[in-house]
Amino acid sequence: MGLLECICGYGVAPTADDRIAKAMQTFNLKEKDIRVLWHMFKKHDKERRSIIAISDFYDKIVFVPRTIFCDGLFDLIEAADSESIDFGEFVAAVTTYCFFEIPEVLKFCFFVFDRDKKGFITQEEMRLFVDAMHGNEMSTNVEFALDNLKYRKDGKFDFEEFKGMHHLYPSVLFPAFRLQNAMMQAMGGEQFWESKKLELSMQKEDERKREANREAREKAEAYKYREDQVRRHMGSIKYYLMPKNRAKYYEVYPL
Repeated sequence: MGLLECICGYGVAPTADDRIAKAMQTFNLKEKDIRVLWHMFKKHDKERRSIIAISDFYDKIVFVPRTIFCDGLFDLIEAADSESIDFGEFVAAVTTYCFFEIPEVLKFCFFVFDRDKKGFITQEEMRLFVDAMHGNEMSTNVEFALDNLKYRKDGKFDFEEFKGMHHLYPSVLFPAFRLQNAMMQAMGGEQFWESKKLELSMQKEDERKREANREAREKAEAYKYREDQVRRHMGSIKYYLMPKNRAKYYEVYPL
C-alpha cells in the first residue's frame, strides 16, 4: 500500500508517493497536514485518478489568473505535464511555495525571469515578464518603477540588483506574493502555514544547537587529547612549570 493510499484512501503512482514523502521530510509535515491538502485536491479530482487540470488549480482553488509566471512554479518542481498535475506534484508545488520566505520568493521570480539561466535579466526580459505577471495590465506605479530602474551599461540586471528593485518598488513583484497568499488561504489558511513555518524554524534551530554542541564537544575532546599527549611527552613537572616549551609539541598534535 502506497503512502497516499495509507493517508487518503486510494493509491497513486510511486513517483507521487515519493514527492509526498520528500515534502513531509523537508518541511516536517505530518499525515494530518497532507490530509489538509488532499481534501482540497480531491474536490477537483473528478475521476479519482489523483490528477487535476492546472487550469482548475488557478480557476477553482487559488482563484488567481494563469500566467507564464505562475506556470514557472510547476517548472520549478519539474511537473511531468504542462496541463495537469498529480497529487504528488500538487503537494510539491503548494508546500514549496507556501514555505517560501521573501528571499526565496525573489529567487523564484528571478529563476522565472532568467529564461536562459545566465544569471542576469535583460531589460527586454524584465518588461516582458513583469507585464505577464500583471496579466498585461500594469498599473501606473509599476510602469513608473520599470521606467526608473537603473540598468548597467550592458542593459543587464543581476540578482542583487533585482533584490534592490524589490526594496524600492515592491509593487513590481506583488503578484508573486499574491499567489503565495492565495495558496495559503485556499489550503489551511495563513495561520496554518505560519504555524508550520514556525515549527520548521524551531526544528532547524534545535538541529543547529545540537550540531553546535556536538562540534564543541569534539573540539573539547581534541583539546584534551592533545594536552594529554603533550603532558605525557614532557612529563607532568615540565608541562606545568615550563608551559612555553609546549609549543613544539603542539605542532605534533595540531587541533
